[in-house]
Amino acid sequence: MQKLSKQEVLLLSSSTGDASNCDLSGVRLNNLELLGMCFDGSVFTGADLSSSNLSGSSFRNAVLSGGNLSSSNFTGCSFEHAHLQNADLTFSTFVGADFGNADLRDANFTNSKLSSARFENANLTSANLQMTDAAMIRCAGAVLRAVHARSASMIGADLSRADLQGANLHGTDLSNASLASADLRDADILDATFTAADLTNADMRGARFKRTDLTRAKFEGLQHDDALDDLLSRYRRR
Repeated sequence: MQKLSKQEVLLLSSSTGDASNCDLSGVRLNNLELLGMCFDGSVFTGADLSSSNLSGSSFRNAVLSGGNLSSSNFTGCSFEHAHLQNADLTFSTFVGADFGNADLRDANFTNSKLSSARFENANLTSANLQMTDAAMIRCAGAVLRAVHARSASMIGADLSRADLQGANLHGTDLSNASLASADLRDADILDATFTAADLTNADMRGARFKRTDLTRAKFEGLQHDDALDDLLSRYRRR
């Protein structure tokens, strides 16, 4: 695997744009314009990509675990099958980015923009999505166990078949979201909004409800504790 310096990356960005399968460990790529670069299969251990514009770039199968990707623009980037465990992704823009099958365990997305991003079959166990703009994200089949999404905006999100066991969705807006066949056991959904959400065949046993808005939500086949019967019956009558 070829080792690249910052200067060599800059030269490639103005020529082929191809820095795939390279060793970029410890390289400081902060405060740069690196649009449309190909970093597929490259290793970024200890690298700094903060405060840069990398929109349209590709990081398929790249290793970015523990990396600093904060305050940067990753609009339309691909992170398919990438490794981003414990990565700092705070205050960045990932609009339309593709994280399909990526490993995002313990990754920190706090205050980032994730609207229309794809996370299908990704592993977001214990990831931090607090206060993110995550409208219309696609997380079908994703693992979001113990995810922290407090006060996030997940309007219209596709979370069908997602594993959300023990998730913190306190104050999260899931209006018009699809949670069909999702596993929400032991989740914290206090003060959450599920207006017109699809909870068909979802499992909410052990979930904590209080001041949760279920107006026009779909409940067919919903598995829940007896304590939730009164609340659901009130919404069914509306």
